[in-house]
Amino acid sequence: MESFAESKVASWSALVTNLADIATTQPHAAYSALNHGLSSKWTYMCRTTPSRIMSQRLAPLDEALRKKLIPSLTAREGGLGIRIPSKQATHEYNASLFVTSALCNHIIKQDTHYGQEIISESLMAKSTVGQQNRDRTKNDINTLTPLLSTNMQRSVNLSKEKGASSWLTTLPLKTHGFTLHKQAFRDALSLRYGWTPNKLPSKCACGSSFTVEHALSCAKGGFPSIRHNEIRDLTADLLSEVCNNVCTEPELLPVTGENLAGASANIQPGARLDIAANGVWGGSFERTYFDVRVFNPRAASNRHTDPQTVYRKHEQIKKRAYEQRILDIEQASFSPLVLSATGGLAREATTFYKRLASMLASKWDQSYSSTLCWLRCRLTFSLLRSSIQAIRGSRSSSGHPFRSGAIDLVISETHLHQ
Repeated sequence: MESFAESKVASWSALVTNLADIATTQPHAAYSALNHGLSSKWTYMCRTTPSRIMSQRLAPLDEALRKKLIPSLTAREGGLGIRIPSKQATHEYNASLFVTSALCNHIIKQDTHYGQEIISESLMAKSTVGQQNRDRTKNDINTLTPLLSTNMQRSVNLSKEKGASSWLTTLPLKTHGFTLHKQAFRDALSLRYGWTPNKLPSKCACGSSFTVEHALSCAKGGFPSIRHNEIRDLTADLLSEVCNNVCTEPELLPVTGENLAGASANIQPGARLDIAANGVWGGSFERTYFDVRVFNPRAASNRHTDPQTVYRKHEQIKKRAYEQRILDIEQASFSPLVLSATGGLAREATTFYKRLASMLASKWDQSYSSTLCWLRCRLTFSLLRSSIQAIRGSRSSSGHPFRSGAIDLVISETHLHQ
């Protein structure tokens, strides 16, 4: 048995080395192959082989992961939360014994009646093991967090937000738009862990020093607006699937003598919000207005504040500006959709997207949980690509006028023909 385990570990180590070679050009695919395929091989072995045999013999695999695959994925020293097999072996074996104990006892007794109580006991055991794994991970995080820098602690907290890691855990299928090329994948890891991506310019086109924090907020090049519009258009498209009278940038009715409380209330003529739709919270004639805000949680004004406090601040800014006007004049409801550039959602945005997922699941005849997971993944990929574009995109040509003569004169004088 021990020689068999050694041969299997050697073969897995060779496969990990092959993945490390693949990761130099396709890191996203290599990471997914590890998490969704290869790692299940040694997990199964750990669950079915006594840990005294496996834990010591997994050392070569540990080394292959630490020294070959992880550096190839990140192009630098770092981590992705990949579990170390030798430390995993004992937990997996003990969990396997616990989960299968009811069935084993049933087999030993040679009882021909396989009742519902056996199934219930096994399901309860799986639930217990899952909770133990979560508690163990939480304890590890609580132990490690004080050892991290302040910047890394904030990055870890942001990456723990619901849905913020969905881009990393999904399969990279190009058909569904869930792929990242090698630079984008490594830039995404840098954003996740608060690292500085490779080969950034020293100066921004606006004249300021170029940093990730500055790039995500700089208006030069219009990248914050692109990020905002991506979320607006995606949300409007999905609302069109399940609601009626959906439109983007609806103009609000003018204020004609109504008394709107608060100095920050928007009373400007021609004011517009991002989306309007009927049938979200009520009947088909009940209208809801939405306004999107995507903020940079690492900006100077936010980096020292708890993310939940920042979410509430931005929600209240939107509500003070528009809520009473929508309620009193439009006689409709208002929902601010506040998201962070790292993929987190504010409370009201979370409630809305859960509602949208429920409506989509009913129409598409899919489970609510799967639809919500898909929706979060779409939002996260949209925010991630927008952030990477803000870091890597060109700002130098933005705002430069198109220098040419009048188009009709050019066509006439140059005798252009189709």
